Amino acid sequence: MSFVPPSTWQTIKGLLYSKGLRIFKLDPNSRNIAALLGKPDRIPPSAGQIHVHSMTVAKADPQRFIHTDGKYCADVQFYVQRWYDLEQPLVIPPETYNFEIEALGGSLLKTKKHMSSIDQNNPLIKKEEDIDKIKLPIDKEWGRVQYVIDCLNEFKECLGSISTGVFCGPFSFICGIHSYVGVIRDIRNNPDFIHRLLKWSIDEVAIPYLQLLKQETGFDAYIGADAWSAIPNTNKKIAEEFVFPYNTYLREEAKKIGITANVGGSVDYCVEDPKRFDPELMKWAWYHMGVELMGKPFLMMGMGRPELWPIDVMQDFIKENKSRFWTPPVLASCSARFIRDSTPQEIVDYLKRIIDGLARDGHMMFFFVQIPADTPPVNVHTAVQAIKTFGKYPIAENLDNVPFEIPKIEPYHEWLKREIAEGRAIDYE
Repeated sequence: MSFVPPSTWQTIKGLLYSKGLRIFKLDPNSRNIAALLGKPDRIPPSAGQIHVHSMTVAKADPQRFIHTDGKYCADVQFYVQRWYDLEQPLVIPPETYNFEIEALGGSLLKTKKHMSSIDQNNPLIKKEEDIDKIKLPIDKEWGRVQYVIDCLNEFKECLGSISTGVFCGPFSFICGIHSYVGVIRDIRNNPDFIHRLLKWSIDEVAIPYLQLLKQETGFDAYIGADAWSAIPNTNKKIAEEFVFPYNTYLREEAKKIGITANVGGSVDYCVEDPKRFDPELMKWAWYHMGVELMGKPFLMMGMGRPELWPIDVMQDFIKENKSRFWTPPVLASCSARFIRDSTPQEIVDYLKRIIDGLARDGHMMFFFVQIPADTPPVNVHTAVQAIKTFGKYPIAENLDNVPFEIPKIEPYHEWLKREIAEGRAIDYE
């Protein structure tokens, strides 16, 4: 999965390489294409959701990073990801679920050193008639919209090209503006209101907001974050009536204004207890999570506990959804607590297991779905280097025989000072 749109030549290179014509040297974009369609030279550790972790690593000012200086926020994330040697840095304004709600006047619970959260006990829309009280459309001077614009524009400067922006997906948006409890209650008691709220959230909030971001940044591709619709927050019945149809409607309406808007995280399988894992529900969730984001089935290891998922169930999913022209790729990851709490050796062992079990035929990329603020940097460095070492094609018959040492780390600020001195980085302070 590429967050930076590949050029035509990069797409062709990746396609040909994946089919065995290995006469090209792959760059990050063409490597992602090759990994999506077959075997690259190695599995790409492409990007990460790393916002507040990068703030901690860089010892950045939390108020400036989270609330006031979008340019600073982008620079910190970009350079920390470069320090980790992630191949396609992804800059995400830290409070993706909050910006639209805040701009409309919603109440946030704020702290001095960490991200805010929406006040679920005091939603902006408490009852149906409150919809008509909301001032629209969102203006760039409201809330932190200008901060988001500045963040995306600086990310564009860092990359030298546009990438993918983020916004709040429809179901998660209504869980912010009406509260999750209010949404579930009204799905049961007043479903017509929830249908009205979802359509309103797209027509009056999301589409004008995306149009504003495109106008101010040039970004024309966005992913809508949708953690509130995860399993078990929702179920099949809720998703099929209140999640999928509105993701489709959003895509269609965005297309009319020249924007690609897909939703990521819908029905993410986040059941915690392995004793409660339901293989058929897992496969259903993986299928729809892929279709909602990419238009095709693929296996995305999201915000759940993928390090505990049975390899054989994932293998069955790939076989069951494979066709002549499509093999579901694996967007591999591990949970936030695993990358934070594990030892480097435990991380290495996990990566060897999923590469051995799922990547031998290609079709694997790695995306750090969430790196918590207090994750030891050695864990991330270890994961990135282990992916590059064990993920070289052809995959070694026995990965235990492949030499690997826990990497020695150059401290971030020493690395950054050297990069600035040699003209490869800016002094963002």
